[in-house]
Amino acid sequence: MRELISIPTRALMVKEWKSVKSKIIPLSIGLAIFSFLTIGLLKALPYIAEYMEELLPEIDEIMVTESFFSNANSIISIIAVIFCADAIAGEREKNTLVLIQTKPIKPSSVILAKLLMRFLLISIATVIGAIVFYISSVLLVGVPDPWIFVQSLLIFLLTLFTYVSIGVFISASTKTQISAGAISAGVMFMIVIISSLLVFEGIQPYNVFQLSVNLISTNFSTLTILLDCLILILIGIVITICSILVFKKEKN
Repeated sequence: MRELISIPTRALMVKEWKSVKSKIIPLSIGLAIFSFLTIGLLKALPYIAEYMEELLPEIDEIMVTESFFSNANSIISIIAVIFCADAIAGEREKNTLVLIQTKPIKPSSVILAKLLMRFLLISIATVIGAIVFYISSVLLVGVPDPWIFVQSLLIFLLTLFTYVSIGVFISASTKTQISAGAISAGVMFMIVIISSLLVFEGIQPYNVFQLSVNLISTNFSTLTILLDCLILILIGIVITICSILVFKKEKN
């Protein structure tokens, strides 16, 4: 903890924030459009094709909220890990990694600074997108349960922490941004597909990557939710430790 608040570490965190903050506005706008379209397309389907009206279930606030978090798990998660492709691999490509390694900063601080600043950026954009979605739902469909919505959003942010840690680990383990981005997209695609297929009632409480979606239509006990959140945090921490070890080995 003392190392994290040291002057060199704080300088690195400021540098990282300056390098990513320019992406807040375009990413937030993109996620805001994505959030509005989640509702807009569902509302428009019966008008686009009349036969769809009989096939679609009733479009209500529960359905659109579940659709929002389901799409977020599929799209925002992949954006998050690809966005982390330049965390270490980008520095390595630009030959600036050597400069960072020669500074009196521990490898753990380098990894944590890069992870936390990227997680902060993606979280801000995600919250903005969620607010746009909630307002759109109130205006076009109905008022989602505020408590369930906030719970799902907080759990999704925990899931994003795990995804960002995966992205940083892959970036620390690869040589170029392109390879880091490609591997990250492939890994996340597999996680999303496998998690979305685990819809069986007995498995849902343990499907931590889809908890933000399943929580909307399924009643989980408080203990189950807390345990799943703990699992998400532990996965993120373990992967972050692996990133630190990989980076430390390279520095040595």
